[in-house]
Amino acid sequence: MSFQLVYYSQQDPQWKADKLGFGSQSSDTIGYVGCALTSVAMVLSGHGYTVTPKTLNQKLQGINGFAGSGIRWHSVAQLYPQIRLNSIIQCYDTPAPLEQIDAALAAGQPAIVCVDSTPAPGLLTHYVVVIARKGNDYLMLDPWPYQTDVNKETYLMPRYSHGNPLQRSIVQIVLYENINADGTIQLPGQKATSTGAPQTPPTTAPVSTAGPKARVKADVTSGLNIRTSEDTSSKANVVDAAHAGDLLTIIEPNGWTKIGAINQWVRVRTKNGKEGLAAAWYLEKVPGEVYPSTAEPASSSGSEAGTPSSTALVLRVKATVGKAGLRIHETASVKSKALANEQMKARLTVLENEAQAVRKIGVAGKWLFVQNESGVQGFVQAEYVKKM
Repeated sequence: MSFQLVYYSQQDPQWKADKLGFGSQSSDTIGYVGCALTSVAMVLSGHGYTVTPKTLNQKLQGINGFAGSGIRWHSVAQLYPQIRLNSIIQCYDTPAPLEQIDAALAAGQPAIVCVDSTPAPGLLTHYVVVIARKGNDYLMLDPWPYQTDVNKETYLMPRYSHGNPLQRSIVQIVLYENINADGTIQLPGQKATSTGAPQTPPTTAPVSTAGPKARVKADVTSGLNIRTSEDTSSKANVVDAAHAGDLLTIIEPNGWTKIGAINQWVRVRTKNGKEGLAAAWYLEKVPGEVYPSTAEPASSSGSEAGTPSSTALVLRVKATVGKAGLRIHETASVKSKALANEQMKARLTVLENEAQAVRKIGVAGKWLFVQNESGVQGFVQAEYVKKM
C-alpha cells in the first residue's frame, strides 16, 4: 500500500499533557518533548495502522518501550512486526548522508530526522517526518504546530537550517521499513486513496510454510533469538526463540543466499508463526531442500526470474575498488565463491526488485544481486557500486 499523509500535533489537547514514557520530570509530556513519539505515530498511521500519539505512548509503556522519556526506536516493531527498524544514523558532527534518505523515500518509506529547533547556541533536538525531496530541501510533517494542512507543502530548510546547508541541518536519521509498502508516498495536494484518517490495520494472513528452509545449527545450544531489529544489546526486540535443529522459513527475496554468512541477518518465520530477523551465521542449509537458483525479476513486466528487463536498473562499479576490482560472489558473503571480477566503471544490471535495490546502493554491509555484461549472475557488495 502507498503511504498516506496523516498529521498529528504533539500539542493536541487530547494528549499534550500525558506523561511521555517513563519520564520523571513535570516537563516530560507529549506536548513538550513528544516530537519523536508523534513522528513515529504519523509514520505508522501513514502506513495504515490506527494509532495516535496517545495510544502509541500507552502501548510502548506496556512493553518497556522507553528509556525514561526517550523512545526505544526498535520497540516499535514489537507492536507492529511489519514495520522494521532499518537503521539509525548519527550525523551530529558529519554531513548527513542524504542519499540514504532519498533512497528510502524512493522506496515509499518516509524518514524521521532530527534537527536543531532553534538558532540559539547549542543543540535543541526536534524530530520531524520527511516525505519527499524538493531540490535542496525536503517536504516534511512537523509535529510542532506549524503548518498542519497535509494538502499544503511544508519545507524543512526555512524553519530548521539556521543558515546551514541541508547536509548539516540534519543531525540524526531514523529509517523504518514497511515490508508491505508499494514504493509510493502521497504528496501534498494529491488525492488520497483514503479519508486521510488512520487506516484499519492490514489483515493478518494465515501462517504460511511456503519458502526455502534454513536449520538452526546443532551447536547453538542456548537457542537463537528472532528479533525485530539487528540490535543485540537488549532482549526487548526478541519476538521468538528457535532451538538447535529447528527449521525456519526464509521469507525475504533471495534470503537463502545469506545462510551461514558472517554478519548477515535474514528475515525468517518460526514454527510458531512469528516473523523477524535471525543471525544468518547460526543457520545452515537443509539437506534435500531445493533452493532457488535466481532472484526475483527486476520488474513485474513478465520477464523470467533472473533475466534483466528492458528497464532494469543499471549500476557502475565505483573507482574506489582500485586495481583489485569488485568480485561477483556466488552468495551474499565474501567467503563464498568468486564468479567474476569487475573493474572500475564496469556496468552491472540489477536482477532484484528495484525499489529494494535502490535502498542498498552505496550502503556498507548490504549486497545486490546483479548480472555483468558477460551474463554472469551473482552478488556484489553494495557499497562499491553507484547508479549510472
